[in-house]
This record gives sequence, C-alpha cells and structure tokens, in this order.
Amino acid sequence: MKVIESKILDSLFDEFDKQESLNSNLAAAAVRGLSKDTKKEQVYDYSLNRHLDRGTTLAVALALKDYIEKNYPGQKRIGIALPACFPGAALNLAMQMAGKSSVNLNFTMGANAFQACIEKAEIKSIIGSDKVRAKVCEHSPNYPWTGDFRDIGAILKSIGKRRIALKLAAVRLLPAALLIKLFKIPTEGGDREASIIFTSGSEGSPKAAVLTHRNLMANATQMHNLGIVTEGDTLHANLPFFHSFGQSIQVWFCSIFGVRQLFVQSPLEVQANLDACRKGGSTILISTPTFLRAYYKKATQEDFASLKNVIAGAEKTPDGFAETWNAKFPKVAYREGYGLTEASPVVCVNLPENLKRGKYCPQPSGSKPKSVGELFPGMQAAVADPDTGDFMPIGETGILHLRGASIFKGYLNQPEENAKKLRNGWLNTGDLAMLDSDGYIFIKGRLSRFSKIGGEMVPHTGVEESIAKVLGLQDSEVPMIAIGSRLDPAKGEALILLSAVDIDMPQLRRKLTEAGLPNLWIPKHVVRVESIPILGTGKLDLGTIHKISKSAPV
Repeated sequence: MKVIESKILDSLFDEFDKQESLNSNLAAAAVRGLSKDTKKEQVYDYSLNRHLDRGTTLAVALALKDYIEKNYPGQKRIGIALPACFPGAALNLAMQMAGKSSVNLNFTMGANAFQACIEKAEIKSIIGSDKVRAKVCEHSPNYPWTGDFRDIGAILKSIGKRRIALKLAAVRLLPAALLIKLFKIPTEGGDREASIIFTSGSEGSPKAAVLTHRNLMANATQMHNLGIVTEGDTLHANLPFFHSFGQSIQVWFCSIFGVRQLFVQSPLEVQANLDACRKGGSTILISTPTFLRAYYKKATQEDFASLKNVIAGAEKTPDGFAETWNAKFPKVAYREGYGLTEASPVVCVNLPENLKRGKYCPQPSGSKPKSVGELFPGMQAAVADPDTGDFMPIGETGILHLRGASIFKGYLNQPEENAKKLRNGWLNTGDLAMLDSDGYIFIKGRLSRFSKIGGEMVPHTGVEESIAKVLGLQDSEVPMIAIGSRLDPAKGEALILLSAVDIDMPQLRRKLTEAGLPNLWIPKHVVRVESIPILGTGKLDLGTIHKISKSAPV
C-alpha cells in the first residue's frame, strides 16, 4: 500500500488497471470459467432441491440465450424479477450471452418506486416467476408489472430437455474458444453497459446505476486476488440479484472463477438457510448484521459445522455484535466489509491472516478492529473536507472518495446527479471515513445520518445504538428504534426518535444521561410507529424515516 502526497491511499492502481482481462465481455469470461471441468458441481439449489454441474449451468444459459435472441430482438434491456436461485443466475448469464443489459428488479419495493424503476430503465418486458408475482400481488393487487411478463419455469419447459442436452453435449466436448465461436458469444466488454442496478433508495427515489462489463470484471478480479473465496469454497448464496453484491458474486464471480454456490431464495427464511448451510456444506456466508442477528439466535454449532467466514456489509455492525458472534461460533470468523452499488460493489473487507493472495495484493492479509478492512487492489482512496472538497491528510475524517476500474460511469439519464457524484474519476461516496497508512478504512457513518445541533455533528447511528442498549433492544431480530431529524429554529436540527415499542421518555433520558450520553445526543421527541421502515435489502428506509421525522411535532 502506498500513500501519495500524504493524502491518497494507492493499492497498485495503475498496475491493476492495465490488465487486458478487465476489458473482456462477462459472457465470454463466464464461458471460459464454466467450461473447465464441466462435471464438477457448480450449484446446489436448496429451494428447488437441484444439484447442477458447471456444464449443465452453461448449457441452460446457452439455451436461454437462444430464447432471448428470438423473443426480444429489439430490446436493449430486459427486466429480471427472480429471487436467489439457479434459474435467476442462468438467466443473468444468458442476458449477457445475448448481448442484452440485465436489470434485476427489486420486487420487494413499493409500487410507486417499482414503477419509477421500470420507467427509468425503459423496461418493456420482465422475466420472473408466476409464484413470486402472485405473492407480491396478494399485498399489492395493482403492482405495476409490465404487460409482457413471462414465467421462467414456463420458458424452460418450452425450451425442453432435448435442446439443453444438445448444448450440453457441445459443452462437454469443446474447449471454451470453440464454444465462444460456435455460439457467437460476445467477447468485447470494456465500458459497454452490462447491467443496471437500482440503488437501495434508502435516502429517496432509487437511482439507476449503470455498471459496465469492465466494472463487474474488475470487482470479480479484485475479490479473486484477495484469496478469501476460492475454488474450494461453497458460497452460501441467498442475496437477491437486485442487490449489487448478489449479482456480482453469485453470477459473475462464481461463474468466472468456478466457485460452487448454494442457493436459498431469501435471507429472511432463517430455518431454511440454517438447514441448507448444514446440508450443503456452505463455507462462506455474506449477509447483513440485521439478517445475521436472526441466524445467531437460532443457529447451532452443527448448523455452521462447515462455515469458516461470515462477511457482513450494507450496514454498520452494532458495537459488540462481532465479539458476541465469535464467542458463540469460534470457528466461524465474523468479518466486516464495505461496499456500495456504485463501486460494483465491494471496496474492502477484513481478511484472515496469512492468506495466499494474488499478485496485486503485495502486503500481508489481515484485519483491524473497528475497520471495514483494507482497500481492494487496483483502487485509490482519499477523504475530502465536507465544506471545501479538498483532500485531507491520512488519519483525518472526511467524506470518502474512491477511484478504480470498478467505479461506475454514472446514473442513467441523471447528469446533475452525476456531476455531484463523480469528478475527475473520483466517486463521492457520501460516507464519512478515516483512512490509515496501512490501507485500512474506518467508516464513521453516512453524512446524511448526522445532524448538526448547536454546531456539533451528532451521529444518528451512535444515538440508536445507545438507546437500544439502555432499553435492552440490541438483540432484536429487527430494528425497534430509529433516529431521524427535522429542522429546529433554535438549534438547527432536532433529533426525532421513531419507536416500535412504548417508551417512557423521562426515564429514557435519565438512563441515557447515566450512561454518559451527551445532552445534545439525547432526543426530546418520540414518534410511535407500528414498525421501523426497512428496505428489502435489510437496510433502514431512510427516506421514509425522514418523512415521518419531518412531520413530527417539536
């Protein structure tokens, strides 16, 4: 790790960026990966009770490619509405093979947000599941699906076993180069649009992040260089494909680098995930602290007998949870990482000691308490002063900025937003962070999750953790409290406590004072809600929390 002008972390940025493989088309890279040792198991789909080898995975994707080319000849982008499952992975592979841009849609979001996503990406057709569609429509009868909605099961049935068998015969016999030529697989990738992933919408309307072939190839290559997930592992794959990491690791990383995966359709199905992990031999689980809390409560040592690492991201790990996890599961290391959709998505992760790493990871692997890990190879990082935008010395706290091949090119048709987010190749993450000279990143929180009260920056997450602790809510499987804010004429802003439980505010204030919380950090206003707003990814729905807080009386 190198420090440039005492302000910029550099992790072999120039050397990594020159790799010709980063310009490959994802489809061609996946064919090369899946055509090696074609009888080796690639997928165990627990929910469908199916075991599939690499050759069959590739053959199904090739058959779906033919279907897509025949039925959607003039469409650039096609929507996908499927949970974590083998058909969803095969369909994403097929989209790239057919030269399309895949748009994995979040069918857990509200009807208005879903409609906005459809319109932004100009989606005319969706391939999904009739069962999923029916389940969504139970709660939202007028959900705005496109007029052209096709069931993946019906599509596979119409293709038939014979066509897939013919593809499989070719896959078993021919090397990758001939398969790419025979089936006319695109080979040029680079800055061509590969996929659109909608941001979580945690702070407002979801934005359409355009990810290129180079972006996704870079992030897959970075993860491979780290050495924490190898060909000998089994990835526990329960992240939705509309989640940036769900697509990048469960479709591209595993296909390109030959990593077996175990699909479970939802991280919310706690018992199913524990059963699958035990039966399928998962060795690595990627999740959020919110979901992991539920697994922690119900899992036994036997459930996690094969598991080696748990990587947590998407939200801050609550204080003490990693230690609590490691005490119960000493053979399953809890490791925190960090990423965002616009970085395709992973940026850093805490690693085991003494990993065998790739050529772009020259320094020894490791971890640091309270950090989210070491900056990925091929990236640069700096923090900027929130007021001036100037980069600050290593060791100071500011807004995290990132550069690298995995950084996206911008949001679809949002030039003003892009101008704020991207400048001279640097991505403004909106997260407050501190960097150290060893290359580790310490996230302090989102800038939008701070309130300036009486001239002091008050972190919402810190207040939430303190309240949950004094009320004994820190082990709840779902958040029971959240902090928002609204304008206050006297002090600039006022904290608003949203609570899904009844709270005696005088008693709460006394307990927080006794716990040593500064007076400015103690909310004076509470809004009782039926439940704390949460997105399908497990994150707090900050947009809804802001709306509720904004209208709260003070």
